[in-house]
Amino acid sequence: MNQLGDLLFSLPVLKATKQKYPDIKIYSVVRKNLADLLKSTNLVDKVFIKANNLSEQIELISNIRKEKISTAVMFSESPETMLLGYYSKIPKRIGFKTASLKFLLTDKVEKIGVPSLNNNIVLAKEIGLDNVQKDYLNIINIDGEKNIKATFWLQDNNLADRDFIVVSMGASKRRQDKCLDNKVWVEVLNKLAEKKKNVVVVGAVWEKENIMSVLKFCDKKIKLFCPEGGLTELAALIHKAKLFLGIDSGTMHLAASLGIKCVALFGNTDPNQIGPRPLKDHIIIKKNSVKDITAEEIVKAIYN
Repeated sequence: MNQLGDLLFSLPVLKATKQKYPDIKIYSVVRKNLADLLKSTNLVDKVFIKANNLSEQIELISNIRKEKISTAVMFSESPETMLLGYYSKIPKRIGFKTASLKFLLTDKVEKIGVPSLNNNIVLAKEIGLDNVQKDYLNIINIDGEKNIKATFWLQDNNLADRDFIVVSMGASKRRQDKCLDNKVWVEVLNKLAEKKKNVVVVGAVWEKENIMSVLKFCDKKIKLFCPEGGLTELAALIHKAKLFLGIDSGTMHLAASLGIKCVALFGNTDPNQIGPRPLKDHIIIKKNSVKDITAEEIVKAIYN
């Protein structure tokens, strides 16, 4: 898996596999930044890190071949994924009919729209799984050490469990079109400060500079959390929040998977397909473009 949201959409399938076949071994190929979060689920027996160059790709294929894996379930449709399954000599390769190199698959299923949990459930039925849950709740486990670290961070910042709102402004580098205008974020944060709401803005380390360039325009100092320890550290903090506010992103799905209510902002993407799960537990603000969402609408939704 390449993206956080896509990884979370795959977890219910892994869980259903382990429930139906407790002795089966599951191997997974993911980006390095997703590995620790996946390991926290205790659903995989071995994690392979996705290759970044040809040399690493050859080594990865060699290592996968050694495991003599019988079946590959391709959640991703990328050419790289198709080639990896083929050259790793995995005899049964199941994926979507819309995959770019679908001729390398031995079994194909229909896919509607973008990558989603619903599509993955269809994929799971192809391997005999009818027990896949329709959300990603109660799968990720918060590491004890990370939990303690998050508690100390809150104490150092005079915050308590369930006494703050987590705000996530950013999207992946390839999906900046999902982002709300920075001026609207400043207005939202100022309105929350006026109402004496505690706010923690979160983001990846690479986003820190951009986030700080927004926060400097706020009337009051806003707390910022950019964990050096990656996604498991972020999950530990989010798990202690009262509410999550953010755009359609992997961080939104992470919050939802931890049982945190989300106020989720959607533009041209469809929350019925890729909204936080279960959708009924969350507040969705949907416009044709995320740029049309106003600060007043967001603050009103928080207080509903």
